[in-house]
Amino acid sequence: MKKALLIERLLGPIVALSLFLMMALTFVGVFARYLFNHPIAGDAEIQAFLLGFTVFAAIPIVTRHQRHISIRSFAALLKGRALAIQRGFVLAATGIGFFALAYLLYIQADMLAEESDNTVYLHIPVAPFIYFFTLLLAIAGIVAFERLYAFCRGRDVEEILSEPELPSID
Repeated sequence: MKKALLIERLLGPIVALSLFLMMALTFVGVFARYLFNHPIAGDAEIQAFLLGFTVFAAIPIVTRHQRHISIRSFAALLKGRALAIQRGFVLAATGIGFFALAYLLYIQADMLAEESDNTVYLHIPVAPFIYFFTLLLAIAGIVAFERLYAFCRGRDVEEILSEPELPSID
């Protein structure tokens, strides 16, 4: 069993708590709306932030474990060195893509901060959340390049090159 990294120990609870809070808010919101005819004020805004925390905090964890959604039809044709080159290319493209998205998100956060943009109902400033999501994307980019470095150095080669067993549909 592998020792959990600091990133996973920090971000895992954020993901779990965000999912739980989304579930609890939905549950309480339905009861408040149908039993008491009184919806929770600003629940859609809170749900949106919780969804952002769930998605962006999970990206570095998913990247670390190489469990992104992938289409294996092309990779199934590759073996040995060609598969290793493909995996290296995918890791590099993933890291570059995360950094590019983080940069674009940072620009968006700056624009929101300059405009002092707040949510409509609860008047929560949006920019701090977007800055945090930007940081999480940058961390995911760093994790992707760490995986690429480990792959190029020969560490975790068996782990990266091994194909996970897919469940059969019978």
